[in-house]
Amino acid sequence: MNKDEILKASRNENQNRDIYGIEIIRKGQRIGGLIGLIAAFTLMFTERIILENGTNYGYFLIIFSAAAGLFIYKAVKLKKKHEIMIASIYIIMAVYSAVMVVLGYIG
Repeated sequence: MNKDEILKASRNENQNRDIYGIEIIRKGQRIGGLIGLIAAFTLMFTERIILENGTNYGYFLIIFSAAAGLFIYKAVKLKKKHEIMIASIYIIMAVYSAVMVVLGYIG
């Protein structure tokens, strides 16, 4: 193979995507998710401990839904029992949080 054939094969394989750019986006998503978790836990702590308002399950719903989405995607792509089990746990916790939120609205 000459230089042009190797370059063409690489472009076909990567579909003209910039691997460095993809990694930057992935890292940005991880950092964004972490910041979201920190913000949710900070609000939960403020409402529960400082303001003594009780537990707001809406924050749990946000956290568990995001985690469930991540692990559902990983389970579908990797098809590993471990990922499926973790995804199932997060789904159950997200559904429980959603039920608690609805019950909180009902009274």
